[in-house]
Amino acid sequence: MSSSSSPPNCFSAIASGWLKLLFWGVWLWSCGGRAASTVKPGEISKVEDAQNFHIYYGQTFKVVKNAMDGHSYLLIQNNSRMASRTKYCTSRIKSFVIPLSNYSVDTDLFPAHFITQSDHPQACNFANFVPFSEETPLQRAEWIKFLGVFANVESRANQVYNAIKENYLCLNQVAINKTKSFKPIVAWMEFYDGVWSFTQEALKLKYVEDAGGENVDNSINKMTYNISNPDDLDQLHAILCTVDVVIDGTYTSEPVNYTQSTFLQNVNVEDHSCFAFLANQSLWRFDKRIQNSILDWFDGAVSQPQLVLADLIEALFPTGNYTSTYFRNIARGDGVVNIGADMCNRNSSIALDPTILPCQ
Repeated sequence: MSSSSSPPNCFSAIASGWLKLLFWGVWLWSCGGRAASTVKPGEISKVEDAQNFHIYYGQTFKVVKNAMDGHSYLLIQNNSRMASRTKYCTSRIKSFVIPLSNYSVDTDLFPAHFITQSDHPQACNFANFVPFSEETPLQRAEWIKFLGVFANVESRANQVYNAIKENYLCLNQVAINKTKSFKPIVAWMEFYDGVWSFTQEALKLKYVEDAGGENVDNSINKMTYNISNPDDLDQLHAILCTVDVVIDGTYTSEPVNYTQSTFLQNVNVEDHSCFAFLANQSLWRFDKRIQNSILDWFDGAVSQPQLVLADLIEALFPTGNYTSTYFRNIARGDGVVNIGADMCNRNSSIALDPTILPCQ
């Protein structure tokens, strides 16, 4: 019986990669980190879905309010008189002259403008970028507007987010239309230190619902099961015999080696004939795309939730003619795709524009 390793604290690293992707998404900078041409600052962004940041506009400045930590960022246009006269760096407010002349996101090697660890001491040029504080896919994706205001490219950020949102909502309607008399039951679960647990993460539950499925935790009271306890194990097997789709989110440092056999070993079962999700080959993981051993689930998947939703719709209502982006079916033996170490030069399906899927 195998046991998964403890998940590492790699939040800042994966957020760094996603920041680069989002900067691409609004054409803020090239991969070298140079500023884009200054654009007319008259265009504005309105926050429609995200809950944890707000944007306010003045004549020659903007204020971005981070609701998670109470910080305010005063963004002063570089051609204004205020730009040379005003400088804030307090526990409540910081100022930046925009558009930024350069930026960094690697908090391990040098100071960054955008960081994700809001509980750490911060220099004057740090801005807390926390899309992971949001609970729904579209709320997280809208943080692209947070980045856009620092470079005066609100119009581009609006275009990207609007395209993503429109496609997501259209796919959601497709999923609703596919649901007949009952919804597929989905068990999104993970194994750690001998215990299986069903997810309680709002984001994942929302994805399942938007894809037309029903979360297994809506119908059970117990959320964790210790496989060394015979009663727990028996209960777990009974629940798994009632579900249609399983998403195994167990952490592993080597996703390429995680297969259906690994799952069965962790579930501690020999006769799996009652598992409909295995008979129907519907056992999935969200580790199909990796970069330097880090899952693109924490990177591109956050900035383009419509692709995640499309993957899940295929998992719940298989057509056989769709190639998933982030999810791999380990019941079918799907492998891992290494998208490369250099995000600037990789030939990726995620480029400057969001990937908009056909939706009818």
